Amino acid sequence: MTTVKYILRDMWRLMKNHWVLGLLTFITAGVMLWILGVTTLFSLNLQNLLQRLESELVVQAYLIGDNTIDVEAVAQKIQTLDYVYAIKIYSPADSLAKLQEKMGSQSRALDMLGDNPIPYNFEIHVHRAEDVEHLVDELNAMPEVEDVVYAGLVVKRISALSRISSRVAFIMFILSVVITALVVYNTIHISLYSRREEIGTMYLVGATKAYIASPFVLEGTLLSLLGAVIAASGILGAYFPGIALIHANLPFLKSSLITDKATIFRFGALLVGFGATLGWVCSYLVVTRFINSITRPE
Repeated sequence: MTTVKYILRDMWRLMKNHWVLGLLTFITAGVMLWILGVTTLFSLNLQNLLQRLESELVVQAYLIGDNTIDVEAVAQKIQTLDYVYAIKIYSPADSLAKLQEKMGSQSRALDMLGDNPIPYNFEIHVHRAEDVEHLVDELNAMPEVEDVVYAGLVVKRISALSRISSRVAFIMFILSVVITALVVYNTIHISLYSRREEIGTMYLVGATKAYIASPFVLEGTLLSLLGAVIAASGILGAYFPGIALIHANLPFLKSSLITDKATIFRFGALLVGFGATLGWVCSYLVVTRFINSITRPE
């Protein structure tokens, strides 16, 4: 307990005597972690939007006009395909009513057709845009299926956009983490470089390496933690009003953005944990390097 007390005392003395450098570390960590958090949330929302678009892609499969076909059995066969996550059956009457609803006042022209020419058909949803082509091939190979209708060009564009956005989001996240780590590391390095004489003095009076390093590591961890708390608070404080503003002006995005408060608060907690861990790692590496250079025999 006495050792811990002295370590905490030395940490407080370091922060008090070098408050300008401490403030620099705190601000730098907060700004970089805020940028990291905003970048990550943007990427997550973009992925969520694309997943929604992919889930709304519909493949329409029309059966052959044969009354002996077991429609339910065909539907179950399609449902077992890996690419399918939802399927809905439309009877000829349902399909005609749906068409009449779309045509509105012009639906009276359908009376000229006489008997309903629309066969049983399925509205099939896939997990991902890239699954559509595989599903279409499977459907065309089924003897019960007469025709398959889907927006081929739209599917290809959404699939390409999804692949590109995934790669870009991953690269942005990695770059943000690396840049944040480098900036925080260099800031702590500058802060500790100005105190190298103190480190040397502590070693000369008989302090162990672990004791020398502890106050500096604790200080760097605490400052990064506080910076992460401020960054997370700023993100959480601005995120939900921002989402509300987007919903008011772009209501079609309402179900495409992350709005679950528990998810966002967990994200904030992860950002704080990452900030504290980053501060600890950077401080430990910098202090270890300084101590080793001071204690290394000439």
